[in-house]
Amino acid sequence: MNTTLITPVILAGGIGTRLWPLSRQAMPKQFLPLLDNKHSLLQSTLARVSGKEFAKPILVCNEQHRFIAAEQSAQAPPHALLLEPQGKNTAPAIALAAHYALQQGITGPILVMPADHHISNFTELTLKLNDAIELAQQGMLVTFSITPTQPHTGFGYIKQGSKIAGSNCYKVAEFKEKPSLANAEHYLTQGGYSWNSGMFLFTPQAYLNELERFAPKIAHSVSEAANFSDDLGFTRPVSEPLKTCPSDSIDYAILERSNNVAVLPVALNWSDVGSFSALASLIKKDAHGNNEYDSHTAQNSTNNFVISENDHSVATLGVSDLAIIHTHDATLVANKNKLDGLPLLLKQLAVSQSDKLNHHQVVYRPWGNYRTLVTGAGFKVKKITVNSGAKLSTQRHQYRAEHWVVVSGIADVRIDKQALTLSHDQSCYIAAKQIHSLANNQKEPLIVIEVQTGTVLDESDIERFDDKYGRLGI
Repeated sequence: MNTTLITPVILAGGIGTRLWPLSRQAMPKQFLPLLDNKHSLLQSTLARVSGKEFAKPILVCNEQHRFIAAEQSAQAPPHALLLEPQGKNTAPAIALAAHYALQQGITGPILVMPADHHISNFTELTLKLNDAIELAQQGMLVTFSITPTQPHTGFGYIKQGSKIAGSNCYKVAEFKEKPSLANAEHYLTQGGYSWNSGMFLFTPQAYLNELERFAPKIAHSVSEAANFSDDLGFTRPVSEPLKTCPSDSIDYAILERSNNVAVLPVALNWSDVGSFSALASLIKKDAHGNNEYDSHTAQNSTNNFVISENDHSVATLGVSDLAIIHTHDATLVANKNKLDGLPLLLKQLAVSQSDKLNHHQVVYRPWGNYRTLVTGAGFKVKKITVNSGAKLSTQRHQYRAEHWVVVSGIADVRIDKQALTLSHDQSCYIAAKQIHSLANNQKEPLIVIEVQTGTVLDESDIERFDDKYGRLGI
């Protein structure tokens, strides 16, 4: 049995627009608890690669999501949390991870996998890793494909070529784009075709060699950027060379052009959770075909898919085949059979209400997070959660006052030269232009309700004087 330790590379840079309004640019689907209300897709992915076969993963994410990724991976800290200054698709992201791995002395196989997929029987893949490892050590790129269970038009397909001697792997004959239904049915009938899973195994050097051959501009840009520095537990490349780096997927940049690619079909219970239709198929349904959801009350309603944030009640009466997705600031009501048109709807929304595509109710910071509860003319109410041992910057606002009420925990507060220790149900008032700070020096999280009043209530009205996380200035 092969005892080579595999280093997972988890790609967490996607946006997931087909799950709007749940998924936003500020809170993509990989960070959402879509399936069990406890663990996000990223956390489930990290749990899958926690076995003895795996070394600590390298987690790659967009810089704007770094605090979310750090908080969600805190229980299983990765080897590195590698930040992309801007998303450039999978080929450059994997190249950054490959360079980082080599600089850390990691020369063995890396398992590349998206952070936003659902797999219920991952052991089926780990049991077959030996064949893939052997080929990877010979310099090949191995892609894992999913044995099809139905003619699906939403996935790319891989056509298997000849079987590789002494292995359960095949040479790749051809990559196929997302097919028509007729072609998907033909692939299933003919056999030898499988779904492209987006998971790969190869050595870092083998990947970089193929990238140099087929995508030299990407290879050069990433090589120039691969001078890494550490900052607050994050690993950053040099950002300037990546600004001109072409954006491309590993499939287009390398796999469809290289003759050094093998495929290993695996019978996984797998979903890319790429749409509400895919999500609905993973959630239990009641006797009337509605998804089981505590906040949904149905009367004479069938085959509906309902999700609401914050336990907002949804009642349906005499309707069928609807998708109803309710969030704090947007609600989608759609015919379940018309959800493929969501991208066009979002383009229309981007013209008039672009903030609804980008913003999210919860904003993560290095000290914890805040959730906007209510907002209106001249006021805003937030729930602030400060992690154990964390401290907000010492700051001042020119245009707003704040009232803090402690819900739980103990708050260490400074207002100008006054020091306060506040516990449950105690409060303080901070006038505009007063210098203040908030810290949690206890072992438990601190929860504070903040009421802001004033003429400017956004993050532009923050002047920082000291900050343990290096964020100074306005």
